[in-house]
Amino acid sequence: MQKYWAGVKNLQNQIFSMFGQGAFAFGMYMVKKHLLNYSWRKMILYSIVALNLVDVCFVLPTVTGALRSQYFYLGETVMGQLPYAVQFLFQGFVAVEMADKGNEGMVFGLLTTMHNLGLPFAQAIANQIFGQFPDSLSDADNYIRDTDSFRTQVAWSFALTWFFHLVCLASLPLLPDQKKEAQKWKATWPSSPVYGKITVSLIAFAWFYAITISMLAMFPNTMCLEIAGGDGCDSEQQP
Repeated sequence: MQKYWAGVKNLQNQIFSMFGQGAFAFGMYMVKKHLLNYSWRKMILYSIVALNLVDVCFVLPTVTGALRSQYFYLGETVMGQLPYAVQFLFQGFVAVEMADKGNEGMVFGLLTTMHNLGLPFAQAIANQIFGQFPDSLSDADNYIRDTDSFRTQVAWSFALTWFFHLVCLASLPLLPDQKKEAQKWKATWPSSPVYGKITVSLIAFAWFYAITISMLAMFPNTMCLEIAGGDGCDSEQQP
């Protein structure tokens, strides 16, 4: 979509990315200056909602063909960095408060791993979901033909993405509201080796699932498999 519908060129993309990094730094400064004592839950809620609203404002005009300009489309690269900076920092606050003396590296590594694993795990699931669509979202010819039916399909794919972003907000009550509540939960909530085993098992499953589906989708003789998001392999394509 970025290449064929918005017509984004590499130079402009790099320039806007540079400005986006500046916006990210400014967002971090604003958090440090004004938002340190605000509710973690509310700030993460606001940042995720803002990220989705920014995405809607720049994606839908491009998908529908109402406004297709690389300069307009790349505006999201800058605008989206402000709420992303808020989300990034408040997630970091959680990691700082959850760590005890002596296990800071382990806790930070665990939380960072879970965060970084989210994207490949989501991409693996997305391959399977979007593979059920009648027209391939990864086929450049569909974007070049630019039919109304394919535009609708692309719009639905983004709508599903926004929906799942908002559904994830249902887990916010599991997040401490501020550092005092985080310290209170650590001191009063029970602990058990079972919790640790469940957490490690879920991480291991997500990692194995993401790696497996991603690898299957990379190679010509397996990308046709339905589990990898393909249409199914005929007898000549069987791996």
